[in-house]
Amino acid sequence: MKVSVSIPDEDIEYLDNYVKAHRFASRSAALRRAIRLLRASELTESYAAAFSEWSDDPDSGAWDTATMDA
Repeated sequence: MKVSVSIPDEDIEYLDNYVKAHRFASRSAALRRAIRLLRASELTESYAAAFSEWSDDPDSGAWDTATMDA
């Protein structure tokens, strides 16, 4: 799918330099990588929130005992 976006000149210049420095085939390839990294970042935040919720749960201690290495 093709999409048209408006991006400030300084961002295009940065993107072009990044494409050259990291040897991407195109701007599109670099943008696809950036989107993957954004998704991964959000997933990391979700895992951290879930872990925090679980560690605050009173039942987490029982689970820690059940999964403890012998």
